[in-house]
Amino acid sequence: MTKLLTSTALIAMLAGPALAQTTAEPAPATEAPATTMTTTTTAPASAAGGFGYTAAPTDMSADDFIEKNLYVSETDPDTTATYNDADEGWDSIGEIDDLVISETGEIKAVLVDIGGFLGMGEKTVSVSMDQLRVIRDGDSEDDYFIVFTADRAALESAPAFEWPQRD
Repeated sequence: MTKLLTSTALIAMLAGPALAQTTAEPAPATEAPATTMTTTTTAPASAAGGFGYTAAPTDMSADDFIEKNLYVSETDPDTTATYNDADEGWDSIGEIDDLVISETGEIKAVLVDIGGFLGMGEKTVSVSMDQLRVIRDGDSEDDYFIVFTADRAALESAPAFEWPQRD
C-alpha cells in the first residue's frame, strides 16, 4: 500500500505540468455570430472519474525511484548532457529509501540512507525533492541518475530524519 501511494504521489508530482490540457470553449456572445473559439487550460482531475492518465516517456515510477543510488556533486550537473556512466565529479552517497508525502499528495521530502556498511552505522536524512536532478542514462532510456548538488560533508552531517510519534 505504501508503494502504491508513493508511486502515485511521485507520478503526480513529476507529471503535474503534463496534466494540463487545452480545451475549446465557445467565445462570448457578441453582436455578430460567434464563430471564433477561445482556448483555456484545465487539469483533467475529474476526467473519466479520475482515471485515464497516460504516462509520458519521461515519467518515472516511485517503485523505480526508491532504492536508486543518490549521487552528490558540488556543482550543478548539466541536465542536457548525455551520461553513460556516473560523472567522475559525482560521488555515490547513499540510496533513496522512501518519500515523505503530505495528506494532499505533495512530496515533502526524499529520505536517503547514507553512510554505514551493510546497514551498520547508516542514517536516514531528508532532502528536498526540488534539489534533486534526474538525468537520463545515455545507454538505457529506462535508466537514470539522481544527483543532489551539495557538499558530501554537509550531507553526512545533516540531522537524522525521524518520523514523529503517532498515537
